[in-house]
Amino acid sequence: MNLDQLKIDAFKKESGAIITIQELLRGRDPEFDAAKTIRLVRHADNRPVKIIDGKEVKGSLYQLYRYDKPTFLNYQKEQERKKFENVDYIVSFIGERGTKARFVGVYKVGNKVPSPYTADNIICDMDIVEAFEPLTHCVVIDWGKSTVSWCQDYYTNPKKVVRIDDGFEDADGIPRFTSYADVILNFDELKAVINSPYDNPWQTVLKSVNCIYLIADRATGRHYVGSTYGESGIFGRWETYVKTNGHGDNKELKKLHAADASYPKNNFQWSILEVLPLNISPDQAVDRENIFKQKILSREHGYNSN
Repeated sequence: MNLDQLKIDAFKKESGAIITIQELLRGRDPEFDAAKTIRLVRHADNRPVKIIDGKEVKGSLYQLYRYDKPTFLNYQKEQERKKFENVDYIVSFIGERGTKARFVGVYKVGNKVPSPYTADNIICDMDIVEAFEPLTHCVVIDWGKSTVSWCQDYYTNPKKVVRIDDGFEDADGIPRFTSYADVILNFDELKAVINSPYDNPWQTVLKSVNCIYLIADRATGRHYVGSTYGESGIFGRWETYVKTNGHGDNKELKKLHAADASYPKNNFQWSILEVLPLNISPDQAVDRENIFKQKILSREHGYNSN
């Protein structure tokens, strides 16, 4: 089936796009180009618990794709019958910040059977199409304003390619560092960063400054605010979280860990609220920490006990 090039050209003119995902994928696989029904799928299910293969699974889809891809693929295979019973291919994306989405592959949809877990769902065989592998992880699109429409028709919904980069992994599951302000790490990512090779930029950037940091509990929305100070910078403090499987010897966080040792791994994320000089004194760092505790109310409604 031919793409409507006139519609794509009009979309590019309106959006300022240089190229659309439809144009980028065209000509790489003849069967895909001729397919009757293709769906664009943006995975961004933010529920803390998902039912996959009839079992409860914690963690974001982004985290599952990065660190438990078989479970992610099983999630992708179960879909609503009314949306997928006649689909030939899906073009799959992982939702990133805002309306951005990262390309994670084209999948050919094969045999479909009723789901034994959810009424009105089907489970589809899905095979990755190797012709598109060179683009996997590297292409970021703007999904557009209708982000709630996670499943859209490929032929009638042009998507602007906003970036082609090296992917969200440099090596061994280590996310790419862009800036202190952009740091958001789950436990698996934090562990990969702390244990990264010395030639990885994370080692340098985390040892170069101190900070006020935030631990957010994705399951409850509660927060913990902390500060780092000393010659080892952020790295030294965050290394303790890795060595203690997420609690960092914090009183309230240790209680959660004692009740469920996997809780920090499944629910915590680390981010940086403010960068501080490497030579900042402990008293100065704690003063800044207290300001953020007041702003966020992390004593009253979070995990800070002092």
